[in-house]
Amino acid sequence: MEGYIIITLLIILSAYPCLSGKSYRSDYVFNRKTNAFYKLHTESTAYREAEAACRTEGAKLMVPSSPLDIAQAHGLFKQFPDLGDQFWIGDDGRQHESAEEQPIIDLDLENSGQIEQNPTWTCDLITRTGDVETSHCYRKLPFVCKVNANDAPYDPQCGVYANDYEYFENVGSCYKIPRAAYTWNQAYAECDSVGAHLLVINSEVESDVIKNITHSKPAVDGSKYAWFFLVGLRADKSVDGSPIIFKTIFGQSLKEAGFEKWSENEPNNSDGKEYCGSVFKTDGKYNDVDCTDLYGFICEKEVNKR
Repeated sequence: MEGYIIITLLIILSAYPCLSGKSYRSDYVFNRKTNAFYKLHTESTAYREAEAACRTEGAKLMVPSSPLDIAQAHGLFKQFPDLGDQFWIGDDGRQHESAEEQPIIDLDLENSGQIEQNPTWTCDLITRTGDVETSHCYRKLPFVCKVNANDAPYDPQCGVYANDYEYFENVGSCYKIPRAAYTWNQAYAECDSVGAHLLVINSEVESDVIKNITHSKPAVDGSKYAWFFLVGLRADKSVDGSPIIFKTIFGQSLKEAGFEKWSENEPNNSDGKEYCGSVFKTDGKYNDVDCTDLYGFICEKEVNKR
């Protein structure tokens, strides 16, 4: 009986790698002493946007709960000595001294319309020396996300380190539209980090599935156009006037992938800078977009059929 129990436990743990091997997204690091995963975002953003980015990844802004959290953050900061000395963290509910790095009103932000409605609103940050201070939330700083290992999301059916993936048996894949608008490179990295990839359509049936998914979900805030979703297609820039050829992220031609339908009059390489692929919500077909614009995107994970 004892041997049977051990084997059963091993089977259960193998189905949840985040519990057995302390695995999570490929862009997070695990700290055994705190039993938590961490990620330093090197891009600078305002506090609210930092909170949203952590939520998209299944985490929260790090709230230092012990000196071990401070030490972990310090270790991450040391890898990027050029990032500055302050990083957003979560609110610990305590009073802290002001960092006093910028005036209450930043005239450049005020004139650009980017200032928060309440310019005196302050948020917590951590310095390289380990001090927790406050500063005005509209400032753009790097930030630290954290998720406890016991809370780290994992979907055993889809095999992804995330929540809210939907499995469709008729195509054998799981899909998710994250609630964030990213550039093509950011979207590629986000899907890859959870064990999925940017969508590649392989059949008419899958195109219909995607069309139904995009119609059933709310618009993604921040997307340049809510009816386009980034997918796993891209092309090399044409430097000699030669035809632009789109391929999948797996190096296939669209014909080899099994689906090569474009929306009417697409691809058109508008303004000479559309080298990434999207899917058009209206018809489930492809469209070309500027790789640097922000759009919603679709992640996919194939599930082995048994």
